[in-house]
Amino acid sequence: MKRFYLTTPIYYASGKPHLGHAFTTIYADVIARYKRNDGFEVFFSTGMDEHGAKIAEKAKNEKKNPQAYVDELAKVYLDNWKKLEISFDEFIRTSSPQHEKSVLEFIKRIYEKGDLYEANYEGLYCVGCEGFIDKDKLVNGLCPDHLIQPELVKEKNYFFNLKKYLPVVKEKIITGEILIVPEARKNEILKMIDENIPDFSITREKVKWGIPFPYDKNQTVYVWVDALVNYLSAVGFPDNKFKDFWPADLHIIGAEINKFHSIFWPAMLLSANLPLPRKIFVHGLFTVNGQKMSKTLGNVIDPNIIFEKFGEAVRYLVLSQFPAEFHGDIKENDFLEKYNSDLADGVGNTFERIAALIYPEKSLLIEGIVDKPLEPSLEKLRISYRQHMENYELFNALHDVLNFTKDVDRYINLEKPWTITDNGKKKLVLSSLNSAVKEIIYSLEPFLPTKMDLAKSYFADILNNSNLSERKKLGLFPKLK
Repeated sequence: MKRFYLTTPIYYASGKPHLGHAFTTIYADVIARYKRNDGFEVFFSTGMDEHGAKIAEKAKNEKKNPQAYVDELAKVYLDNWKKLEISFDEFIRTSSPQHEKSVLEFIKRIYEKGDLYEANYEGLYCVGCEGFIDKDKLVNGLCPDHLIQPELVKEKNYFFNLKKYLPVVKEKIITGEILIVPEARKNEILKMIDENIPDFSITREKVKWGIPFPYDKNQTVYVWVDALVNYLSAVGFPDNKFKDFWPADLHIIGAEINKFHSIFWPAMLLSANLPLPRKIFVHGLFTVNGQKMSKTLGNVIDPNIIFEKFGEAVRYLVLSQFPAEFHGDIKENDFLEKYNSDLADGVGNTFERIAALIYPEKSLLIEGIVDKPLEPSLEKLRISYRQHMENYELFNALHDVLNFTKDVDRYINLEKPWTITDNGKKKLVLSSLNSAVKEIIYSLEPFLPTKMDLAKSYFADILNNSNLSERKKLGLFPKLK
C-alpha cells in the first residue's frame, strides 16, 4: 500500500486553541481523510510545542510547574480536536521522552558534522515571539504582535552554520526538489535567501524549561529548533521504523512560519544527512472581521463557540471562506448565512428532494446509470474535484461539489420526475439522482465525515430496508436562525 505522511505545525502551548489552529488542523484532516479514501496508508501528525521561556513564565504566573501547565493544556487541545473529528495518528508533545531522544540524536548529527559553533549574541528578545526582533520592526518601542517591550539580551549561544547550506537549499527550491506551494510563497523564500539570512542560534543560555544541550550544561535547545524535530520524532526517529514514513509528503504551515520550514528546516536536515520533505503547503494568514486576530484586541475566536452553534458544519464553514493559498478575512456573521445557503438550503435540501423521489420508486433503481443531461456535470465534478484535492485546493473542491449540487437541483426541476408516467424514463431519471447523491456524499466525506456517514446510512436504509413502513426526513442540516 502507498504511504502518505502529512503534518500540521505543532501549536505553542501559550494558551487555548483558537480558530487559526482549528483552520490548519481541519485542513490537514480533510487531506488525510481524502488520501485514506484514495487507498493510501496515511500517517497524520499534529501536537504541541511545550518548551521555552514564555511557557515557564505562564506556568509561574499560574503557580504551576511547567510540566503540569502543559499537561493541562494538552487535554484542552485533545478535547477540541475530538469535537472537530481530527483523525490524527500521532499527537506529539515536545516534553515527551520520545521527542527528547529524537532531538538529542538530531543535534548530535549536526554537531558531529561540524555545523555548530559557539559565539556571543546580543539582541532584542521578545518573550511573546520566543525570538529576537529587529529594532526597526518595533512600534513605539514595542513588539507589534505582542505589544510588549523586548528585552536586550546578551548571551553565549551555539549557532548553526546556515550560510554553508543556503546555496544548496536555494538550488533545491528552484529545481522543485523542495516543493513550496503556492508559487508566491516560494518566491518569498527565494528573496529571503538572496538577502543573505545570517546564521541562527540553536541554543539559549538562560532558559531552563527546555531540552538540555548535550555539549554545554548551561545551554538548552532553542524552542523552535526543538519544535521542528517533532516531524521526525512523530514517526519514531532515530529508530529504523521512522523510515517507513520519512520523508514527510506534506508539511501544512501558515505563512508566518515559512522561513523556518522552507529554509532553516531543510538546511538542518541536509546537515543531519536526512531526506527532505517532499512538499510544503503554505496557507495564507487571515484576519477576523478585517482585523488581525489578537488576544490584545479581544477578537480571538474560540472554535468551541462556533462548534456549539454549527456542530460538525464548522469544518465546512472555515474552509469555504476563501482559498487557503491567499490571505483572507473570516467574518463570523457570514457563517450563519453560508450554513443556511450552502448546507441547509443547498446540500441538505437536495438530499431531501432526492430521498422523497426515489423512496416510493426504489424498485426501479439501477446502479451506475446517469442521464445524458446530467453526465457532463458529473464528469466535470469528478475531474475538477480530484484535481483540486490533489493540489490541496480545498476551497475550490468545495465549490465543485456545490456547483454539482445546484446542477442536480436544476435537473430535478427540468425533468419533474413526479410527472413522468413512462417507466423507462422514470427509471433513468431516478437512477441518475441516486448516482448523483452517492457522488456528493463521497466528495463531502473528507469535509463532513459524520454527516456524510449519516446520509450514507439513511439512503441505504430507505432503499434496502424492506421493513421500513414510512420514510422519515433525513434532517441533515436543519435551518438555523
